[in-house]
Amino acid sequence: MTEFPTPPDIEALALDVLRHYMPGEAEYVVSPQRDWNAKLPSVVVTRTGGVTRDPRVDHAVISVNVFHSTRKGASDLARRVQVKFFQAARDGFFSDEGVWSAFETIKSPVPERDGLSGKHPNSFMFDATYDVWARSR
Repeated sequence: MTEFPTPPDIEALALDVLRHYMPGEAEYVVSPQRDWNAKLPSVVVTRTGGVTRDPRVDHAVISVNVFHSTRKGASDLARRVQVKFFQAARDGFFSDEGVWSAFETIKSPVPERDGLSGKHPNSFMFDATYDVWARSR
């Protein structure tokens, strides 16, 4: 019987994409730190869903929250993140976590004033939702 490879951790793979294409531009994490507003700018990548029909390919829906000290900074960074995710798919980016195979926008980056950044007048958040397909290496 043939064993299938373990699907990639898409959150970790997304962080690898950002660290590769945008080194040093922000802190890249999967959940905000307690002192998140002292570590701006930051990008939070969280898997929110997805469907996998083939155990070798994972399809994930990810939420990407970008935090910055200015609205313009958050907007610019959020749009650069989106472009780099597209570039990673075009380039066939891979890391130890897997291969970033395809990427699609569900919801383009939009400003949010949620319970987190809404309580801090010097922080702004842009939220986006994406489809990502990745496979094991």
